[in-house]
Amino acid sequence: MAVHTVKFTGDSSFSGTHTSGTKIYLRSDNAADDDNIILYGRKSSDSTAHYQQIVVNTNEGKIEQLGGTAWSHIYLAKWDTTLLGTASLFSEDGTAATGKATIITNPSNGETIEMGLTGFTTTFTFKTSVSTNGDVKIGSSTAETADNLASAINDSQTGTSNPTDGTDWNSTGPHAYLSATSSSSGVTLTDRIKCARQLTWVLDPYDDGDFHTCNIRGGVDGTKIIDLASGNKSASTTTASGVDLDSEDLSTTNVSGLLSGASDPVATRGRFVVDIYCQDPAASVTPVIQLSNDNTNWRNATTTITDLNTDQEQRITGDDLMSEYARINFTTWSATASKALNIKIITQS
Repeated sequence: MAVHTVKFTGDSSFSGTHTSGTKIYLRSDNAADDDNIILYGRKSSDSTAHYQQIVVNTNEGKIEQLGGTAWSHIYLAKWDTTLLGTASLFSEDGTAATGKATIITNPSNGETIEMGLTGFTTTFTFKTSVSTNGDVKIGSSTAETADNLASAINDSQTGTSNPTDGTDWNSTGPHAYLSATSSSSGVTLTDRIKCARQLTWVLDPYDDGDFHTCNIRGGVDGTKIIDLASGNKSASTTTASGVDLDSEDLSTTNVSGLLSGASDPVATRGRFVVDIYCQDPAASVTPVIQLSNDNTNWRNATTTITDLNTDQEQRITGDDLMSEYARINFTTWSATASKALNIKIITQS
């Protein structure tokens, strides 16, 4: 008899080790790799199983995307569709790029300063009074103007002159890529991600005579976890271990929301049974047993699994559970909290 853990692994295995306690960012070298990405692992804060979906906007595959979770371990990264370019995954333990814009003379009404990544910049307009998104009020001194500009970049009050939203600046949200501090007449800019940006930084005032600028530079990438080649869509700790549903006593959570699709196949080579032990997910979780004789074409077994919406232990048996290969396909997973599952496929040899 052989016992096989039901698991979800990727097309490739991680080549580097994630730095525990840091967040994770990723990018592709192809702008069209702009589908959602789901990360699975364990949180640093309480060591529970966790997932995070990172949404990439249209044609922004080349822009670094930072998740909001600090991870102790990362087990699986899945893109929604097959990659067109090479996608890289990093721990955020690098160095953020910085730059500075010092206001020498207060800009005139209507003058601008542009900043951001090439092709994805934000333009701030200096005005005697603010009314629209991106407006920055010209202060009574260059120091006040610097405070107003930093506040517009952060979309929050910044600087010792205590600017007021809607009066001294007008923004619909913080700058996508930069944060700012102000001191005297200078605005220091810092990348929101500790990384070496793939796209070039832009810092361009309309009138160079009003500003002294120090270009944004100095970013260093963090620890690389993997370069995932085009044609693939997922990567895991190893090709044999990723999200492993093997919490035998249900004391350790091993999965959290958005788990969907088929598990890795198991070579059953004949009759088999499926053991399921599930911590109550308090939501609809519906796995289906699938069979195949060629490991390519799959069909749902006639005998299937009851919705796992309460604590339960199931052993699925039946004459139809005989095939060369078997796997579990999660068709519905409404649970979002971390849960412990133990699912095993038991074969005769």
